[in-house]
Amino acid sequence: MASQHNFKPRVPPFNTMMQFYLQTRPSREKVLQYYHALLAARVPPSAHTYKLLLDAFATLAPIDLVSMERVFADIQADPSVQVQGTHWASLISAYGIGVGDVTKALEIFDSIPAHPSSISSVPEPVVWESILSVLALKGTVEELESVRVRMTHSRVQPTAYVYNVLITGYARAGLIDKARDVFEGMGDSITGVAAPNNHPQLLTSSGHVKPSTVTSEPRGVVYREPSTYEAMIHAEIKCGDRQAAEAVLRRMESRGYPAAVYMRARAALDSTHHVSPTQPNPAQAMWTPHPLGSAAMFPLHPTPVPQEVMRA
Repeated sequence: MASQHNFKPRVPPFNTMMQFYLQTRPSREKVLQYYHALLAARVPPSAHTYKLLLDAFATLAPIDLVSMERVFADIQADPSVQVQGTHWASLISAYGIGVGDVTKALEIFDSIPAHPSSISSVPEPVVWESILSVLALKGTVEELESVRVRMTHSRVQPTAYVYNVLITGYARAGLIDKARDVFEGMGDSITGVAAPNNHPQLLTSSGHVKPSTVTSEPRGVVYREPSTYEAMIHAEIKCGDRQAAEAVLRRMESRGYPAAVYMRARAALDSTHHVSPTQPNPAQAMWTPHPLGSAAMFPLHPTPVPQEVMRA
């Protein structure tokens, strides 16, 4: 494509290749190769470009926190780019999950409201998801509950992915009743329609706005995603109740999700058939909060396609 005479360098193709070598065929060298090609073509990096760079250093071995921090400084210095929640999420996940420094992850999270780059005193849902993921995997149930309460008081609208993390965190602590409370407190969208309020507004390749997946009514409802059912299945299995897990799977089947989505959940249940309640389930060891980077760490959360990629 780049060798064609009418090729006009734009950011989406470079980002697409960087993302490919970040997630599909991990290679930091290749990610950096396409980043430098972008710079050589005099194409300004986008917010998503920087997100990919952060995750290249934060999630691909060996983790390089110094280079990650340097990229974050570049974001702050770039007047054409706003520091976003996904950038903060990368930092939080890198410290909290990548190197197991929960204290540092909490310090970063607590610094966001007063940070010069912040345009709101309330972190975005993806940031809450990131810190809750850290606490669900590496922290204590008291820390998890404390941050959950703070999130509730902040009046931020959680996403299904935030609740997926809570379900998993409570199950890890053996609090299956609390995990069930979270799951049962959620709603289901109309069959065949994407669950609202869980994804940002996306554009078609022609630049038109896709049908809205955001709704203001009813207020406060968090709608389940297929990954929510998967998280609950894993939670029931981890706490030793296979029958309850099968019941969740039947409820998921009744939702009419695509066969491939249902079969993935079915496979998750089948793969845990011989896993004892006290034995860690390999399928639960890592699951993601968010696009790119976190996505490499947390497979239960699908990575949304950035707007710029949709426009490519």
